[in-house]
Amino acid sequence: MKQRIKRLDKNKPSRSVTKIVIIKVLPVIVFLVAGFLLVPYGSMYFQNNKVANVNTKAEAILFYNANCPHCQKVYPKIFWHNILNFKNESKQIQTINVQNTNNKHYVADFAIQSTPTFMKTTNLNQRLVSTNSQKINYFIKGGH
Repeated sequence: MKQRIKRLDKNKPSRSVTKIVIIKVLPVIVFLVAGFLLVPYGSMYFQNNKVANVNTKAEAILFYNANCPHCQKVYPKIFWHNILNFKNESKQIQTINVQNTNNKHYVADFAIQSTPTFMKTTNLNQRLVSTNSQKINYFIKGGH
């Protein structure tokens, strides 16, 4: 009887590896990719709603407006830069959403004329308004 059951099991079509990947692995990958792409945008709107003061230990400051298309292009790069440098405060780029009413005073305090504006914490007159990744990296690393 046991031999007959074993033979029946061998005749059953088994789930192929492809079906298992599609059913179990693919949704996890889609979820992770979607999260990777969407998390910065959620942070852009809901984080930095009230910044008490400028962090002078940070490498630079990004003044942005959450509804600005140029800021939306730059912010995810800065978000992941800060995630990768989470434990090193001197490599962080502080982000301040000047669209928020609690942060609007920074526009006048630092004479912000457009967004996104990067400003060095070591020299408040050293600024960059750009969406170009190479220019931003050069500025952050110490260039002008």
